[in-house]
Amino acid sequence: MILLNVARPVGAADPVELAGVALAAGLDGVALADSPRLFPDPLVETSRVLAGTSARLAGPCVLSLGLRHPAAAAGAVRTLDAHHPGRVLAVVGRGESSVSNEGLRPPAPRAYEESLGTLRELVPSSVTLLGAASGPRTIAATATRLGGVLVDAGADPAIVGKAVALARSVRPDATVWLFVRAVVTDDPAAAAAPILGSCAARLVRAPDWFDVPPGLRAGVASVAAAHDYRRHGTADARGGATVPAEADRFVRERFVVTGDRRAVAERFAAFGALGVDGVVLAGALGGVWERLDDLGAAVRAGLRNPGSTSRVPPRDGWRKD
Repeated sequence: MILLNVARPVGAADPVELAGVALAAGLDGVALADSPRLFPDPLVETSRVLAGTSARLAGPCVLSLGLRHPAAAAGAVRTLDAHHPGRVLAVVGRGESSVSNEGLRPPAPRAYEESLGTLRELVPSSVTLLGAASGPRTIAATATRLGGVLVDAGADPAIVGKAVALARSVRPDATVWLFVRAVVTDDPAAAAAPILGSCAARLVRAPDWFDVPPGLRAGVASVAAAHDYRRHGTADARGGATVPAEADRFVRERFVVTGDRRAVAERFAAFGALGVDGVVLAGALGGVWERLDDLGAAVRAGLRNPGSTSRVPPRDGWRKD
């Protein structure tokens, strides 16, 4: 299952139309970002997408438990599932731009973990229910409490692999999906600009987990500090800040899959070898929508050939399911 995360500003585009574009590119559905000052309400738009398209799966990603009480979130998701049984995705998290833009802090880890238990109790099993997680504590707690994890651990197969292994070590039956920032492009720096600071923030919170060299940690922190969450997902997210080039490149290579179709397919073949249950592709990267056909074909080709680079189809052999 391959979904595209839709993160377009309010009024910029109709999510139902964008879902149609994603389906035409061979993807299975869409996920809808939750940040009230930036994007349309993902629960309302999920209902519209499921009613207006043939998407196999759609839903909020990531529904902010920093703004929404878990019982209220569960009630909304349960209602969506009643109208569209078996087609609802719900990914929850502590919140990023959603809480930052309101001057709030994400919920404390223990409170968040209790919220996950509430959600698991109230949300029916017919919903694909996942918790977004990057660092080891959140991955383990989410797998244990919720039984489903959207691993957001970047683009390095070794680090993603240990994240998937951790989730399944604490709960072997856990559903594990990946959130991956990927784009077919020949300009990686421009493609990554809308989201790179938020990626750097993950490295800052868990530098040992992400194997950040000590000499680069201050530079990575400056990349994170330069990110303007009021413009998250846009080309202006960094503003005019200058950051160390080496740190900028490190964050990009650690968190974003870029290159031509073959390069992208080969990276997803490595991810496919991990045996994950699905993938959510970031939609805020520069160039994703312009080359969505290429991206969808590359991702699906890679996942069809897990662990292999030799069997990836040549340029003229790409096709969709």
